[in-house]
Amino acid sequence: MINAIIQMLQYDFIRRALVVGVLISIVAALLGVTLVLKRYSMIGDGLSHVTFGVLTVALCLGFAPMIVSIPVVIVASILLLRIGNNKKINTDSAIAIISSSSLAIRYCCNIKFNWNEY
Repeated sequence: MINAIIQMLQYDFIRRALVVGVLISIVAALLGVTLVLKRYSMIGDGLSHVTFGVLTVALCLGFAPMIVSIPVVIVASILLLRIGNNKKINTDSAIAIISSSSLAIRYCCNIKFNWNEY
């Protein structure tokens, strides 16, 4: 067992992946508490729904999906921060509004282009 681990660690990409995984886990632990306290606990889920909708729209219109989705997700996250500063709307509610809107747009694209796959 130990020999197999030592043998895997001889590869550069395994060592880099291990270092990056440890760094991501440290950063995620530090950011997780802050995001929950600021009521942004669902931001990852909301932005993933936005990405899913944008990818569908980009494919329907014939654009490169990643080139379109990255700026749109950045704009959506800034929009979520702006809405979250509003005292009338809770940040988790804003995330739900944005994610459900993007899924509705995706569904409309599926109907428009006759894509029956979900």
